[in-house]
Formats: sequence, structure tokens, C-alpha cells
Amino acid sequence: MIKIILVEDHRLMLSSLTALLEKHEHIEVIAEVRNATELFALLESKPKVDLIISDILMPEMDGIKMIATLRGNGNEVPVILLSMLEDEKHSSAAFLAGANAYLSKNVEIDEVLFAINTVVNGKRYFSSELAISILERFHKQLSDKNVPNAAKISFSDRDFSVLELIADGRTNQEIADHLFLSRRTVEGIRQSILDRTGVKNSAALIKYAILNGYIGFNYSERHNY
Repeated sequence: MIKIILVEDHRLMLSSLTALLEKHEHIEVIAEVRNATELFALLESKPKVDLIISDILMPEMDGIKMIATLRGNGNEVPVILLSMLEDEKHSSAAFLAGANAYLSKNVEIDEVLFAINTVVNGKRYFSSELAISILERFHKQLSDKNVPNAAKISFSDRDFSVLELIADGRTNQEIADHLFLSRRTVEGIRQSILDRTGVKNSAALIKYAILNGYIGFNYSERHNY
């Protein structure tokens, strides 16, 4: 059971999120608070909590300062921030303060659940919608400066299939299952693509693929993954 504290100053949003989360048997919302002050007071009683989900914009203290205060006090409970602020400045500040995930408030509940599972397993998560939005703005900035694209690399249909599934956030095993390949084959294709593009990891590969036109910003709408 994942025990969660919600921090949100809008009652409707708070009750709606609680209702959505508690539809899932492995999640329990143990407390709802309206701001950072209430959260700090609650945490003094040392409740058993696995995760905090908080709005970024709140009265008295915003979510980023709240996380920084928690970390400064030695509290390492994972925190997911929900935000309408879709820019690099706030997302970067959130992670630097100690956030474990940064999600757009526009995401579907499935992505919230995925982020929760990712974070409680010790990893960080960045909203796919925000990532694409940031890359789209970056692409426009490059276009406005007339920065030429890199020379095109020839990819096979299988390469493109693997590339788009990587961009969709799939693991090697999930890609293998989807394409009816062995995991080792997928790992080989992934490494070959990394070698040919000269990038070091999947995040850099997705950025490279979008900026150079190998996949579009609406790729996920064209395929039923």
C-alpha cells in the first residue's frame, strides 16, 4: 500500500484527486492539507508516509520552497509536484530543490499513477507533456535562428519502430514484447541508434530525433501504443 499526503489549496482539486487515487487498491491518501504550514505540522507527528503530492502554486509558501525546506530539515520523503507552469525555469528549480517528479496538471490519471510508481521505486519522473512542450519551444528557437539540421541518418522501419517506442517511454522488454523481438535484439538496435546519432542516453536520443525530424511532436497520436 502506497500512503500519500496531498497538499493542495483548492478544495475541489483536492477532493477530486483523492477520489481518483483511492479508486486504486494499492493507494491510500492518509491526509489532505491546504498548504506547506499544515504539511510541516502534520509531519511533526511522524506519520507513515511514502509520498507527498503537492501543487506548486500555494499561498504562504510555494511547492518549490516547501520541498527545499523539507530537504533542509533532513526529510527525504519523495515529492511529486503538480503544476500549470510549463517552462524550464520552474521545472529545473523544482528538481534542484529536491522534487522527485514534475507533472503538468493536464495529464491523465494514468500518467499520475505511472509517476507515483516510478517515484516510490526510487526514480525521478518528468511529465511527457511538459517534455514535449519544452522540446517544441527549443525546436522553434533553433528554426528561428536558421540552425541547420544534422545530416540525415538512414534508419530501417524496425529502427523507427524502436525509436518511437523509446520516445513513448517503453522499456527494452516492453519494446521487445510489442515488436515480437527478443530483449537482446532490442538492446542491440537501441545501441546501434545511439552509436549512429552520437548521443549517450534515451533522453538525448528523443531530443535528437525530434529536432532532426525523425519523429514528430504528434507521433503518439498517430500510433495506438
